[in-house]
Amino acid sequence: MNAADDYVPEHAVVGDTIPKQVANIVAPLVGAVGANSIQGTAEGIAGAIRNIAARSFSSAPAPIPLNPNTRAPYSVADVDRAAAKIQAAASGAPRALAQDIRENAAALARPAEEGASPLQTSAMPTSGLLSGDPGLIAAEQGARLKSAPDFIQRDQNVKAAAAERVEAMRDPEADLGSVMRRAARARHERIGAAENEILQREDANRSVDRIRVDQGQPFGALGNSEVKANASRRLDEALVDRTYIPARTEKNRLFDNAPGRAHELPADDVFGAIDRIRGQANDLAPGTLPEDFMRRLDALRPRIDPETGENLGGPGTALGGDLADLRKFIGPAIERAQRSGNFDLADNLSALRRAVNRTIEDAPGYSEANANYQQFAERFRPERNDETARFTRELDRGGQNADGELNRGATPPSATADRFMATPEKAASLARAVENSPAAPDAHAALRDYLRSDFAKSALNADGTVNSIRANAWARNYSDILAQFPAARGEFDDIVVTARRGEQLSAQTKADLEAARANRKATEAEIDRSAVGTLLREDPRDVAKKLLGSKYGADAKLKEIQDVIGKDEQAARGWKAAVSEVLADKVQGTRQVGDTLEVHFARLAREFKDNEQILAKVYSPEEMNNLRQAHKILSYFKEVEKRATVGSDTAEKMGIPGWAQLAVRHFKGDLAGGGLIKRFKLMLELLPNSRESADQIVQAAWFNPDIAAYLLERPLKNQNAAFNSVPLRRLIAAANAAREN
Repeated sequence: MNAADDYVPEHAVVGDTIPKQVANIVAPLVGAVGANSIQGTAEGIAGAIRNIAARSFSSAPAPIPLNPNTRAPYSVADVDRAAAKIQAAASGAPRALAQDIRENAAALARPAEEGASPLQTSAMPTSGLLSGDPGLIAAEQGARLKSAPDFIQRDQNVKAAAAERVEAMRDPEADLGSVMRRAARARHERIGAAENEILQREDANRSVDRIRVDQGQPFGALGNSEVKANASRRLDEALVDRTYIPARTEKNRLFDNAPGRAHELPADDVFGAIDRIRGQANDLAPGTLPEDFMRRLDALRPRIDPETGENLGGPGTALGGDLADLRKFIGPAIERAQRSGNFDLADNLSALRRAVNRTIEDAPGYSEANANYQQFAERFRPERNDETARFTRELDRGGQNADGELNRGATPPSATADRFMATPEKAASLARAVENSPAAPDAHAALRDYLRSDFAKSALNADGTVNSIRANAWARNYSDILAQFPAARGEFDDIVVTARRGEQLSAQTKADLEAARANRKATEAEIDRSAVGTLLREDPRDVAKKLLGSKYGADAKLKEIQDVIGKDEQAARGWKAAVSEVLADKVQGTRQVGDTLEVHFARLAREFKDNEQILAKVYSPEEMNNLRQAHKILSYFKEVEKRATVGSDTAEKMGIPGWAQLAVRHFKGDLAGGGLIKRFKLMLELLPNSRESADQIVQAAWFNPDIAAYLLERPLKNQNAAFNSVPLRRLIAAANAAREN
């Protein structure tokens, strides 16, 4: 009775008060051990009744399949036990593992990568492998010991799916000989290209020579003195006859025909200027100005009698024409005074000219004539040392012959261009003189011909081509002169640049021709050493095998091979077939899985590690995704191969802790205690329990990732339920009874 009072709970988890009453009645007869055994039996019966009731009123959630034996739903308690078992086995967080299982299964069943094939459910890796969790993998290993055929079949299906994807890379219909034929064509193309390059270089060399001759051809007829002299005569005709002479004639006409020539103009300022010259010891010596003119001018000067105030002289006025003519003589007089060094006289004569100008500028017609003369002077005689001023003065002083033509002894037309092209300043004077002249286009054309003739004499070679060195020297010497004529400057700059470019091209084309001839010889030798020669001599599969086995330079070798194949689809297919055959032979073993040979994960992984970039350049993205999927499928076996096989679950199945067995053997002896423990085990196995149903659910979870994920995510209300189980309480009660006896 003490054992029943002390060690059997007042309200057991299963059976409530009935087991307690039964134990109190039986205890005096059979002792505590017997009473507890009866209590356990009663509790088992009560538990069975309770389980039947639970199954009748509560069924498993939708993700859990029907019991394969009874075709009835599992109870919620069975599902909770299965969830507790699988969650207890997990090393990581159950919910995170559930997400991993779902994502990995979805990636295989519904691959997002183009070209990857959906994996059938029958070929899906088991849930433990999909999780990658060491705890679940170890628990699954235990299940594999009990249901080896099911797991073996599933593993075979998984490996067969991976092997089929690798085997699908083969192309037995491909023509490997097309690779060799393409290599032969490539050799012919490269040799032909080298020969064509020689022909092209020869044509280019001849073309450049023709271009240089064509450039020099217009200058061939210009490189003589007669052409140069004729150009100078045309320039002189435009400058003198059509520009200067008409301008001088118009200037004289305006002065000669001015109405103010017949008017008497006040000459007080003129008389005053003459008096100042005489008063400063710069007496107008004979010859300075015309003597008769000066006498007439003095006669016109008024002379007032100091006593009577009567004008005894002239009226104090002068004809406008006389004053205008006086200016013609003042200019040369100023120049003579300056040449003789009498600068005071030159300054006074300038003052006299200004006085004359002031006197006649208001006379009718003289304002227009003066304005025109100002333009004339700025154009042809801006200052005495200007080249155009010298040239026109020489023309004026040369006079005319009996036929009315200018005397050009001192200014021959054939030398006009030489004269103005001597310095930049003289060229600028010429440009100013012909600017805005009606003859300006002809003047520039003549000047251009003169320059081209001079250029031809300096820069042409004997073969009629332009020598760029001498052409550049000529342009450099004439650069400042040409700057005065922008159009001519641009033309000759282009000529020099073209000549320089022509010589450079000529030298380059000759060098290119020699290089092309040398390249023809080198190409033949290089072809024999290149991928073209290799593909001509060896089977494509041997070439692919060497390529995939190469540690260094594989990328460069593959690129060379692909360059040889180019866009030849038949050869590209043959080359891909050769690579596929070599790859399949390297990763496949001798054992048959399904209709193909098994693919070893380690070998495939090594190929991905060493040659993935090479394979990605051979296969299309879709084909690479298919190959990567095979690698991914087999990768799930990597973790399980690292784990040791787990032992049997006999001790767990018995549910008797070792310390309890030791206590029974201590108090009852080895023989009696062992027999007692054995009877307890037999009795426990005969008692109804839910372990089988939970194991069936867990077994289904290994083959169905949705079930496994559901169990891992399922919340458990009482995580300590295992410590209130009936078998455990039986053992505790038995141990207590044994110690009491």
